[in-house]
Amino acid sequence: NYLSFPRTKQKPVSTEPEPLTTARFEFKGRFKQQTNLEANLLEIIKNIGVTEAITMKAASEILPTLLSLPTTLHETIFNPHATSHELLVLISALSLFWTLIFQILHKTLTPYIQRQSWLKEAMGREYDRVGVLMCRALSVNWTRDRYIEIMVRDWPKMQGIYLQHFVGGALCLPAVLGWGDEGRAASLACLGVLSEMAWELSDMADIFITRSMTSDGKERLPNKMVAIWMIHHSMTLSLGLPLVLKYRTLPELHWMTFNLQWAAAIAIGMNEYTKVLDLNKSKEFWTFRILNGVAFVIMAWMRGVHWLYLSGRLLSIWYRDEEWTFMLIGSVVCILITGFNFVLCIMPFYKKMVKFGPSQKGVIHNDQNHEDDNTLDDAYNRS
Repeated sequence: NYLSFPRTKQKPVSTEPEPLTTARFEFKGRFKQQTNLEANLLEIIKNIGVTEAITMKAASEILPTLLSLPTTLHETIFNPHATSHELLVLISALSLFWTLIFQILHKTLTPYIQRQSWLKEAMGREYDRVGVLMCRALSVNWTRDRYIEIMVRDWPKMQGIYLQHFVGGALCLPAVLGWGDEGRAASLACLGVLSEMAWELSDMADIFITRSMTSDGKERLPNKMVAIWMIHHSMTLSLGLPLVLKYRTLPELHWMTFNLQWAAAIAIGMNEYTKVLDLNKSKEFWTFRILNGVAFVIMAWMRGVHWLYLSGRLLSIWYRDEEWTFMLIGSVVCILITGFNFVLCIMPFYKKMVKFGPSQKGVIHNDQNHEDDNTLDDAYNRS
């Protein structure tokens, strides 16, 4: 018993409510062994008038748990025998962490970018180049101004996405490069898997909230775009936790996690930068060419050639181990992600590389009339 109450004689019933501060508590047993921090927190709760016995008992149980949470999560990360329940707690904590990071980016970057004309100009050029085709593919009727408004609003989120992918891929570096203790390296790589899973859960919640609770949610996130995101999230959400539980030390798992996340981080980062480049300026045009070529090579290897090899290796391992559930779900997911990689990750960079490669001679400037796009922009539109 955490609390005891002194026995008193029955008092006459009073019509006036007894002040909350008259309740007396005598802390015994476990409270005597609380740390200074825990005792201070409990004293604060007592002083603000929360004097119900059930509340105090709940606080005495919850506070130590919350204060020990960082240690518990650290132990779970490096525990090779962590249970599914422990890993789900870790995923929940990571999901809250990434939600907080994205909210901080949104709150801090939004006021800044609203005052920046360069970003709006860049999104306008992006609309003239590929935005029209994207709107057509998604079956949305966004005007040029509406496209700029949506892209500027989502710009902080894009920065968060490639930051999250960069961190997740970096966690896999010790495992794929053979640095340090193998067990700890494998634990960090699995943390990269769980980090991706946590962000995807957070993103799905954001998609649901945006579509269901905002007036323009379904316009900003049309059905086709949601379908694309669901394909992207399908692999980690369906196979991430089971793979960590059963194949924690598998090199193919570490390499696949590293490739998928760092390819996205590097390519998205480069693509975001190329949006601000003015292709009418020779130096920026060549920068665009180089960065687009590098992004294509990275995507073609990490999400193309090496992805196919690693997928084949995983399927053969599941077949060898007679893991038919993994085989069934994994085969479907691998087909979906392969299509996603080639159609949405590799081909766009390849088309731009072809259109703006060595065959494109020089830079032709725009006319004064905005309606007359230059040859480069026409080529970009066709890509």
